[in-house]
Amino acid sequence: MNVEGKPIAMTEDHRVVSTTERARIAKLGNPLKDGESRICGLNLCRMLGDKFLKEQDPRFSKEPYVSPVVQISKSCSAFALIASDGLWDVITAKKAAQLVLDYKERNMGQEISADGVADHVLSEARNLRTKDNTSVIFLDFDAMRMGR
Repeated sequence: MNVEGKPIAMTEDHRVVSTTERARIAKLGNPLKDGESRICGLNLCRMLGDKFLKEQDPRFSKEPYVSPVVQISKSCSAFALIASDGLWDVITAKKAAQLVLDYKERNMGQEISADGVADHVLSEARNLRTKDNTSVIFLDFDAMRMGR
């Protein structure tokens, strides 16, 4: 999210190499070895679905990360990007917010579509050679407030 020009990370990385995930796994009594970066061949350890994997290895978790609530008043400027890890592997939240702001500034005075913004951000991920499939959703709270 970006509220009044300030990027706000709304998620936490659920990769096996994450310090918080490694600590969570260690508390289960089956800590990862130094340098171990995958469980059952995957580099993540929290997920929706994949019931079979969670039954196979209890280090996988179905519990999501729940971010703090962000209040958006009617008078503030705000937007959000929801994207898969293919984007976040190559672009930081701060850089993604800047890409959106640059796109909106470059197209000021024109109708700005959510598809156009999402495609712009996705294009940058591809330019940076993301190695994963990538989905991007752009939510423009300013446009929603103005009824567009």
